[in-house]
Order: sequence, then C-alpha cells, then structure tokens
Amino acid sequence: MVIKMRRLLELNLRKWMKLFGTTILIGAIVTVIGSVTIQLFNPDFRNVEASGWLSYILMMALIGMTFGAFSHMGFFAYMMLNYIARSIFKRPYSWVAIQGFIALFVLAEIAYWTYDTNFPAHTFWGVPAALVIGSVAVAWMKVSQTNSGAWIPTIFFLVAITTMESVPVFKTGDISSLLYQLIPLFICNAYQIMQLHKILGKPAEASPTVAAAK
Repeated sequence: MVIKMRRLLELNLRKWMKLFGTTILIGAIVTVIGSVTIQLFNPDFRNVEASGWLSYILMMALIGMTFGAFSHMGFFAYMMLNYIARSIFKRPYSWVAIQGFIALFVLAEIAYWTYDTNFPAHTFWGVPAALVIGSVAVAWMKVSQTNSGAWIPTIFFLVAITTMESVPVFKTGDISSLLYQLIPLFICNAYQIMQLHKILGKPAEASPTVAAAK
C-alpha cells in the first residue's frame, strides 16, 4: 500500500512538473513570436544585425519564461483559493456565483483603469471584450471535455487571475506593454486550465459540484 501511494505521488509530481515546464515554454514561445512580430514593423529594428536579433530573442524568451512561471504561481494560488472557498461555502453553487460576480467586477475595473488614460481610446472596452471572447472560447472547450459546471470557474480564472497577474502593466498607460504581458499570461493560463482535469483524472461525467476543481 505504501509503495502504491509512493508511486501515485511520484506520478502526480511528474505531471505537475511537466505542466510547469510546458507552461514556461509556452510563455517563452508566445512572447518571442509576439515581440518579434511587433518589432518587424519597427523601422529602428530593420537594420539590426543578426547578433542583435539573437540577443533580443533570447531576452524575450527569458521574459516569456518569467511570465510562464508567474502564470503557474497564479494557477496554484487559484487552486488554493478554490480549495478554501469550497470548504467555507457548503453550497457549491454559492462559490460559483461569487466567481461569476467577481469576473464581472474585474471587467468593470479594467474599463475604469483604462478609460481616459494614456491607453488608446478603445482600450477600455476592447480589452474586456477580448478577455470575455477568449475566456468563453476556452470555457466552451473545457465544458466539451468535462461538464457544464466548468463554465463560470474557467471564465473566472481566465478573467480575474490573468488580470490580477497583469495589474502592474495596467498602470503604465502603454498598450504595447499591456499586450506583451497580457497575451502570454492568458495563453499560459488557458493551457493550464485545459490540462487540469487531465492531471486530476476527473471523469467527464462528474457533477457540477466538482467542476470548480477542474
């Protein structure tokens, strides 16, 4: 029995380490692709030598790995929050409803942070709309692999946690900096939430009461 439990623990640790490694790799790839694509339209970078481009790509990859690690920290923070909340709220749907309310509140906060600032005029509605569309798309895929109870927890995680991880860059007033950080974090978070039920081994027919843990 002890050996079996040890093997199960080792298996789960391997899964979590694989999740962490893949997440930081995704962060690096997305950041490099996004930053290089933007800089290709920058006249100052058109005459940069190959060594300069390699240095820039390496720097962006390291920054992207940092985004991936930060995303993984936020993922574990949500897991802990979810565990504590489910032990406090005896009715599972209460916690789900609270997550939905917080997600709406965060979207309103984004509009408040970006309205009439140095960000482009359309940012105050464009960023929340993009987050909603992206989150709903990921939640739809999540539900197709698990159950309908995963809708709100997935949207909450992608909206609220991604925004929380990006709070410092919202204060810069620079749309490029915002996109540099927000997009890799969102993609990393989307990957992790889509892998969670596979790591936990939750069956697709599980009841909505356990959906938040997926």
